Amino acid sequence: MSYIFEALQRAEAERSGGSLAKTIDSVADLLQKVEEEIDLKQSLSELPSAKMAPVAKPESPREDSFASAKVLLPALTADSRLVCLTDQGGLAAEKFRVLGLKLRHMRERRKLKRIVITSSIPEEGKSVIATNLALNQSRSKVLSAVLIDGDLRRPQLGRRFGFNGNLAGLSEVLRGERQLSEVVYKLKGSGLFFIPAGVTPENPIEVMQSGRLQQLLERLETFFDWIIIDTPPIRPLADTAVWMKLADGVLLVTREGVCEKKQLERTVEVIDRSTVLGVVVNSCSSNEQKYYYARYSSATNVEESSSPAAEN
Repeated sequence: MSYIFEALQRAEAERSGGSLAKTIDSVADLLQKVEEEIDLKQSLSELPSAKMAPVAKPESPREDSFASAKVLLPALTADSRLVCLTDQGGLAAEKFRVLGLKLRHMRERRKLKRIVITSSIPEEGKSVIATNLALNQSRSKVLSAVLIDGDLRRPQLGRRFGFNGNLAGLSEVLRGERQLSEVVYKLKGSGLFFIPAGVTPENPIEVMQSGRLQQLLERLETFFDWIIIDTPPIRPLADTAVWMKLADGVLLVTREGVCEKKQLERTVEVIDRSTVLGVVVNSCSSNEQKYYYARYSSATNVEESSSPAAEN
């Protein structure tokens, strides 16, 4: 229609002073354009209509399958020593709350989300410290803390929770046999999520260095505020060195009467001092009572606190 209107305007303008031939030619040209436009529209209308694919709604991180993880009921015994689950009003649980508070204060000054709990040698109580700390850090919010059994050689946490049988876990994810969402479990009666070690691989250190471990931790960081990792002792294995390279901080556990001074000194020598958050001295005796002694150091000061022992 716009072409016809233009043709009539030009015809009216040329009627007063232009030749009739020019007017006819001008109108003919514009009418030709109108016919071509009508043909084009008709051709397009005969094409099959295309259906637009629905736009996928981006998934919210908090809507991930972790929120519907399989729930496991712990079967605790006296040897479990999970005071932050069984005796939340006790003095030992209160001291873990102090530990958690100090870690939160540290996070105000530095990135602190992935925390490795380790020791110099076995039987120093690191698994008890790691589990109670993770339970404490999961008290306030949903999806706030996940505990990883990072000892692929001698996993301890499944036994401490009383789980029978081999749960699929970290090793299956690192070997590409399971998805991460399939091995994250929710502990009933707490806000804690748990990733067991899984079936022991033939070569743990090779599996850990496959590149999937870094990806796994990066994904967990998008869902959880705290990632607590119970690792093997530092000596004589190299497994913990891999974990420490990926961690934001290391909490070293030592036990009086188990770890000798020279062993502890050698352990400290191989740890990057900038990653050490502090040392927990487990079962420290004082005035005929047992204590664990926690020391947290920074570049400028040292803070100290004590509480009844967390037994191994």
